[in-house]
Amino acid sequence: MKRKLVITVMVLLTLSLLAGYDVYRSGQFHIELVAMDPKEAPADGQSPVRLQLRLTDSKGRPVEGHSLYALPRGGGIMSASRTLTDAEGEAVYTYYPYKASALQPAKDIEVRIIDESNSIFFEINASTTVTIPLYKPDKEVKSNHNLNDIFGE
Repeated sequence: MKRKLVITVMVLLTLSLLAGYDVYRSGQFHIELVAMDPKEAPADGQSPVRLQLRLTDSKGRPVEGHSLYALPRGGGIMSASRTLTDAEGEAVYTYYPYKASALQPAKDIEVRIIDESNSIFFEINASTTVTIPLYKPDKEVKSNHNLNDIFGE
């Protein structure tokens, strides 16, 4: 019984050390928003928003080759979910907002950016959240297409 207890304590201690190392590593990297163009976007389903981010280490130096993952919460899509940082530590994403409607009115969208490259043992990653302000467009853009255009007569 004592042997099982010692083994259990050793396993838990080892797991705690591994998790602690990942927590330490995640604190060594920082993701910041460099630019967002435009600053506010219409929720029209087609106007792109360009997000430029920079990944730096604890000394402020750019980090090249890390995989960043972007996940919008609340609607819309990213042109690509994952991208690698360049020599300047920068990564660029394009976000396409959803089309506002009576069921889903225009609202600010949060995009969570995660550095997937710094975690070794567990998924404890450096991350940041970017808020994209959306507004209801002045004019609603309507398509001139109908089902016959899509499927034929």
